[in-house]
Amino acid sequence: MVGSLGKDRDIRRFLAGSAALILCLVLTGGFLLFRQMEDIKKVYLQQQAEAAGALLEAGVDPARAAKLLAGEISEEMAAQGRLLMRQAGYEETLAVYLMPVLRSLGGKWGAVYSIFGLTAIGLSVFLVFWLLQREHIRLKEMEENVRRFTEGNFDRRIAAEGEGDFALLSTAVNEMASSLNSHREAQRKAKEFLKDTISDISHQLKTPLAALFMYQDIIQQESGEEETVKKFAAKSVAALERMQTLVLNLLKIARLDADMIRFGSQEVKVRGLMEDIRSEFETRAQREGKEIILEGSPACYTVCDRDWMQEAVSNLVKNALDHTKEGGKIEISWEAVGTGTRIQVKDNGNGIHPEDMYAIFKRFYRSRFSNDGEGAGLGLPLAKAIVEGHEGTISVESTLGEGALFTVFLPYKEVNR
Repeated sequence: MVGSLGKDRDIRRFLAGSAALILCLVLTGGFLLFRQMEDIKKVYLQQQAEAAGALLEAGVDPARAAKLLAGEISEEMAAQGRLLMRQAGYEETLAVYLMPVLRSLGGKWGAVYSIFGLTAIGLSVFLVFWLLQREHIRLKEMEENVRRFTEGNFDRRIAAEGEGDFALLSTAVNEMASSLNSHREAQRKAKEFLKDTISDISHQLKTPLAALFMYQDIIQQESGEEETVKKFAAKSVAALERMQTLVLNLLKIARLDADMIRFGSQEVKVRGLMEDIRSEFETRAQREGKEIILEGSPACYTVCDRDWMQEAVSNLVKNALDHTKEGGKIEISWEAVGTGTRIQVKDNGNGIHPEDMYAIFKRFYRSRFSNDGEGAGLGLPLAKAIVEGHEGTISVESTLGEGALFTVFLPYKEVNR
């Protein structure tokens, strides 16, 4: 605790001032004591001179008088002297103020020591008041800053210069303010994101809902026309599937954002994973006249949560199918590189416009150059969130009109048993 107090600049100044004051008081007290003893010596010599004069006047030999003044007095003579003094009223119980010489001397030095004591007390009070005033100012400043913090004003910070308890407290309060500011900023961004997300969801759901109402109205009006009913019933199913995909993707992204998902990690044969993904889209690819090609070592493996990684790569394959014309090819390749596994999804479709390259992974992003009117803009952001949740990276390269290449890198890590 002493060491902590010694680190405070004002405390160090107070201790230094106190030490200097004590030293000055000791030196001044010693000097005053010396001067007092000089005055007592003068009184003593004056009395000795008067006694010597009285002895000489009484006819005492000067040599004898000198010996008496030097203290060569017998016990009998001393007893007689004490008796004479008592008879004259000079006893040890006699009050000092009744003795003229001591009264004068005591009055003088009583005043000197009173001034000395009052000065010492005044300087001590000044030092203590100075320290308390400094601490009060710092506490008041800290109180005002904390009050501003509680009111949401985080522009100013408390000065935390030097060391000591106040510096530590100031630093802790500043850290609290930074944390509160970050929390407020995060809340603001979360509110903005929620607002934008709700707006985007409303916009995305508006089209399929309107289509469903229209299809239902047509089905009701044309209930006798079997072909018409089948046609618009199929369109209704497609609209419902689109809505289902949108809602499920939103729920997945929301769970990832809320850190509610803990990805597992197990060794996964990449070829088996890619074959499952090809099987998932095989029917659609055949129907649209497109080909899905797999290329990679059967022995290659990666460490990931298999279900979620299948979700991520499937979104990349679906995106490739959406932007590839009939007769197109989607190539899925993989290989072990350095400290991880690289998976690539390449297509020879429309490619990505240069203006869209930096926004391709944003949620609900819809390019003004794209002809895809059905996508909700959630597949690629979801794939990115899953890959990054595995501590991996995802990137894209594209030449307009020649296709796109998505690259996923998954680092090797410890397998959960």
